Amino acid sequence: MSAPYSGGVPNFENRSLYHGDNLDFLRGMNSETVHLIATDPPFNKNRDFHATPDSLARGARFKDRWRWHEDVHEEWTDSIIDDWPAVWEVILAARAAYGDDMGAFLCWLGVRLMEMHRVLRRDGSIYLHIDHTAHAYVKCLMDAIFGWKNFQNELVWCYRGGGVPKKAFARKHDTLLFYSKSNNWQFNKQYMPYSEASTKLVSSRGGVSIDGKERNLARGAAMTDWWSDINSLQTWSPERTGYPTQKPLALYRRIIKASSQEGDIVLDPFCGCSTTPVAAEQLNRQWVGMDIWDGAIEQVKDRLREEWLVTPDDAETRMFPHVVQITSSPPIRTDGNEVAAPTLRLKVQRPQAPWQRMTHRQMVRLLAQAQASSGGVICAGCGRVLEPDFMQLDHIQPKTDGGANHITNRILLCGPCNRRKRNYFTLAGLWRENKKKAIGWMKDESRAKLAREDARAKAEWARDHFHTEECQALLGG
Repeated sequence: MSAPYSGGVPNFENRSLYHGDNLDFLRGMNSETVHLIATDPPFNKNRDFHATPDSLARGARFKDRWRWHEDVHEEWTDSIIDDWPAVWEVILAARAAYGDDMGAFLCWLGVRLMEMHRVLRRDGSIYLHIDHTAHAYVKCLMDAIFGWKNFQNELVWCYRGGGVPKKAFARKHDTLLFYSKSNNWQFNKQYMPYSEASTKLVSSRGGVSIDGKERNLARGAAMTDWWSDINSLQTWSPERTGYPTQKPLALYRRIIKASSQEGDIVLDPFCGCSTTPVAAEQLNRQWVGMDIWDGAIEQVKDRLREEWLVTPDDAETRMFPHVVQITSSPPIRTDGNEVAAPTLRLKVQRPQAPWQRMTHRQMVRLLAQAQASSGGVICAGCGRVLEPDFMQLDHIQPKTDGGANHITNRILLCGPCNRRKRNYFTLAGLWRENKKKAIGWMKDESRAKLAREDARAKAEWARDHFHTEECQALLGG
């Protein structure tokens, strides 16, 4: 009989608040250490949010607008293309259907969701709060990262209040996307009161409904995926801090009750005004919060005091009887430092030489020169000579077979060859496939092999001369 699953060993303290960019903190957390992620990230609303000036959260603001050439790092796109190709396809589709700003938002959110997937235990769950602006695209992004089979619920949170558009129905709901990490996740069924009509009917029938089944009126009915019993926070609500996107404690208490046990670790990488940490503390869970807002530290302490989870005469950050760990330094990995890409799970992360860290753009420039021919670039898969814009970077040895990401394992292929090769074939396997009569795509095998030989020679030259002025000039600096 196998031992029960225990997850990873946390390298962070309970009640930790990390102040800064959550990507660095997520990358510093040990893998499979968190039971539940409940978070409310930006929604790509294309505007800036500000707290009300006289509120507890005064000074709080965050940007919720995204630009491809300003907010997307080349490191992100290279990593996504290499290690999460399905995520890249979602981003490309969003850029085509909606625009570059949606693609930039998904890229920014995607690299963080990859790390959330890594730190989540196999029996854990994630609830991601979103609205209509990016819901459809984020659902596809979550499918690509967590797997569509691990999608459990689209929870609809309905509320009232606010304005009404002149030429559309009032938008009065948000969505929470609930995914598990695997097919073995923990869940505590939640219940809601029966309607008044149902209660009267069942009571009149001695606790039995029309279908003949007994109903536990005291316990209530099993909760559905449509929540209308928790209203949004109005300006007069005693719970309200003035934080621009604050959500009710009752909403996150329900999530935490449903998908964790007492003592479990709850993470919110976008904790803002600290709704998730406060709800977790109320329910005797451990918690970790992250936020880039300078006022997040004070907000955590203030709200914990208001909820009587800290006494007025405690030390500045002391809760009764514990301490909030506040830091801007990422935790130090102690678990072998595996990365978010599932194909790169190494016990020890191998150090990389500078030449191994070339970007996609640099590798394309190098290989385009190596595979150049009069009038264009030779495809190393079929021998066709095409313009450089028709060439795509691919691996010689697939990553699924242990192929590396760096230049000595890269080649330029035309679009049809790249689509055919995917993660299934080596370059030699692609040649065999292209020569089949049913496909017949091989144009000139000798020229394709020449392109590979020249590419390999150029890659080895770049490896040996990476720091020279000649190589740096070729790579574009």
